Amino acid sequence: MYFITNAVKNLIRNKGRNTLLAVITSAIIIGAVVTLTIFNAASKVIDEIRLDIGSRVTIEQDIMGMFRSGMGVEELAANTEYIAIDDFVSFADSEYLSNTVFDVEVFNLESKDLTPVQATSPGSNIVQDVPYRLLGSSEPDETLSDIIVEGRMFESINEVVIDDELARLNNINIGDVIELKVLLSFWGDLADKLFELTVVGIYSADLYQRQLFRFTDIFTSFETIASAGWESILGLNMLAEYFLRNPDYLELFENEVRAKGLPDTYIVSINQAVYDRVTAPMLSMQSAVMTFSIVILILGAIVLALVSFLVVRERKYEVGVLRAMGMEKSKIAFGIQTEAIVITALCLALGLVTGNTAAQPIANNLLENRVAAAEARSEELQHDKIAAVVSFGGQIQTEHSIGYKPESEITVELSTSVIVRIIFITLGLAALSGTIGIVVITRYEPLKILRERS
Repeated sequence: MYFITNAVKNLIRNKGRNTLLAVITSAIIIGAVVTLTIFNAASKVIDEIRLDIGSRVTIEQDIMGMFRSGMGVEELAANTEYIAIDDFVSFADSEYLSNTVFDVEVFNLESKDLTPVQATSPGSNIVQDVPYRLLGSSEPDETLSDIIVEGRMFESINEVVIDDELARLNNINIGDVIELKVLLSFWGDLADKLFELTVVGIYSADLYQRQLFRFTDIFTSFETIASAGWESILGLNMLAEYFLRNPDYLELFENEVRAKGLPDTYIVSINQAVYDRVTAPMLSMQSAVMTFSIVILILGAIVLALVSFLVVRERKYEVGVLRAMGMEKSKIAFGIQTEAIVITALCLALGLVTGNTAAQPIANNLLENRVAAAEARSEELQHDKIAAVVSFGGQIQTEHSIGYKPESEITVELSTSVIVRIIFITLGLAALSGTIGIVVITRYEPLKILRERS
């Protein structure tokens, strides 16, 4: 107990040099706390994104891939294959999936009874009819319910929600039936399909967020469109999203759907473009803080070792006196090590509080800069400036990263795992500081120390 008490008193007696050691040790610990908490928080966000995007699988014809392989328009059209909607539905029957969402768009629609909405073409004064588009989804967007101004959301087959401009122009009321014909004969020897749809809701065209191209959008369920009996998806824009129970099941799921007859011209993949775009700032920040952490630990350890060496050399006379009085080397070493532990323990408490406080604003600043850089790079890429749409037989494929934003929010918390790692780092610093003192002091004989002092 005497050696512990004396070690604490020595800290007070030698305030100057011990303060220097404490400042260096605290700086190392604060840097480690900040970098490790940010790294840990970024890893958590990346894992969440992986579970979301990495578990979301699409099955679609690889039009872009075939186009990039050098196929011309005629060759591309000849190699394009069209499977039935029922095939997409059958793929959803898999033990590897937790959920499936189907979205389908029907173009080339006409109606003999409806007067179409008209609009001025962008960049000109030409007034044209706005084409119809029938949108079906197995899980409709909840925002559609917010803009319904009359009636309700569709619930049963052949129920639709229409544009209020179309409703006013044609005096359509809730409960009226409208007819839309799909002109499949446009693509060859196919029979046109007729939809008889009951209007159950009317949405506000002014509140609706339209895409790049203007359509008179009519919303319905996926089952309504699928029930028309499609021999293939020719004439449709079909998007099927399959949600894996685990991202690691991707290969197993692909093997399963290939065995069910999926053609080689279709790809089964996660949206890698989206994943890369969303995680880019986080990965960049992770790399930066890890590099900084390694640098600060290495340089900090070197500086701490040098300062410890210089500080301990000043105590040679004190050690010489203790040794001359008969004190054993092991007891002197114990006292020096105790001093190092007390200093680092105090620095640990200060470092955890200060580092945890500073980590969030530092993370926000780092992430903000990297998000800005990622968005600037995206604007430089031509395929992110335009949709790069390629359409054959009604199928549309775009660069999937368009419309997705890099992850721009992070919550930094001092987790248990970070605290444990910081404690190990602190013990390492204490061991380094104490060991240098022990080695330097105990290698001298007491008489030699006293002789050099005189």
